[in-house]
Amino acid sequence: MTETTEPTTAAGEKAEGCPFARMPFDDTYHADPYATYALMHREGKAHRIETPAGAPSWYVTGYEEVRQGLGDKRLVRNIKHANPAYRDNLAVPSAFLSNTLASEDPPNHTRLRKFMNRAFAIRRIRALRPRIEEITEQLIDAMGETGETDLIAALAAPLPIAVIGDMLGVPEEDRGNFAYWSDTILSLDRAASQEAGESMLAFLQELIAKRRAEPGDDVVSEWIATRDDDGNELTEEELVGLGFMILLGGYDTTVGMIGGSVMALLDNPERLAELRENPEKLPDAVEEFLRYYGTAHTSARRFAAEDLELGGTTLRAGDQVMLCMAAADRDPERFEDPDVLSFDRPENHHVAFGYGPHYCPGSELARLEMSVALEAVLRRLPGLALTTPVKDIPWRRAYLIRIPTSIPVSY
Repeated sequence: MTETTEPTTAAGEKAEGCPFARMPFDDTYHADPYATYALMHREGKAHRIETPAGAPSWYVTGYEEVRQGLGDKRLVRNIKHANPAYRDNLAVPSAFLSNTLASEDPPNHTRLRKFMNRAFAIRRIRALRPRIEEITEQLIDAMGETGETDLIAALAAPLPIAVIGDMLGVPEEDRGNFAYWSDTILSLDRAASQEAGESMLAFLQELIAKRRAEPGDDVVSEWIATRDDDGNELTEEELVGLGFMILLGGYDTTVGMIGGSVMALLDNPERLAELRENPEKLPDAVEEFLRYYGTAHTSARRFAAEDLELGGTTLRAGDQVMLCMAAADRDPERFEDPDVLSFDRPENHHVAFGYGPHYCPGSELARLEMSVALEAVLRRLPGLALTTPVKDIPWRRAYLIRIPTSIPVSY
């Protein structure tokens, strides 16, 4: 890690309670963020850092503190509460920074959440299982019986792309840019992020226009036809915002969880053997993978609406706050041997999907895709092995959502 000048508040004074005045988003962090989290756990629960955009922020890592923060109504999403020191970390179009579940608070968040919940209703998700199984089998068929491949490109990425494409009613020939847009928008390259964001914005606007003209059996058509409790329809910006959330959240995190879960198994042969011999443990294994390698490392930024205490630290009104779920799920005060992969972990109440009003609406779909993919891998690829050591697996240079960009395997 590189030393940095201790961040200050907007008024210029030294921030109070700064046990960790280092920048955690350097090369060391990207290679192994859990080493950074372990150091943070030893030094405190809330740490004063600078974001890659150069803005001071509180970085919260303790399990109890992260869970508290995720449910605290005084930590809000709307940018109007930010102090003058705030600067956006992602250079995406303004349409994505308003009217979305990630940037709104009640009552507007509550209203939008009802529309999103329709997309992820339990009966709709359960009905997707046969299609998810069909896609998974086709992808493994395409790999052939033996050979070498990149597991991300062969399985982990195309599966959620197909599922989200089906949900939104996007023709297969128009899904090719999903992966590039998601990877680039969440990267630290601000110019490329802006360009990819503009492309995704144009795509969603065109998709919405098509569904207005020719409704189909898809989520976008349902959103267009549905009214809220007051009889109002979604605005164009709100439709774009919801589509953005499904594209980014439904694709990106699932890619990381499928790839990361298989990688964790191959890196822990005793756990791989355990799961092959005891397939009934798959549900518990999925929860442990979510804790161990959760891809949503840090929640979307929040702002303190008023002065408050969190992790023994005073947060001032307007301060930016980042709640690190991945660090919380490796907190040794909450999880015994947090760096050990165990399918027998009692009360595995991880926060990989968040907690409180912003709890991930697509959590059950992610669990379903992970379960189907892992079951198929265990059944059909008995000789699967990494051809690159885990320490050499490349990861995307990002900190909100962390995913491996390539997992070379033989089978």
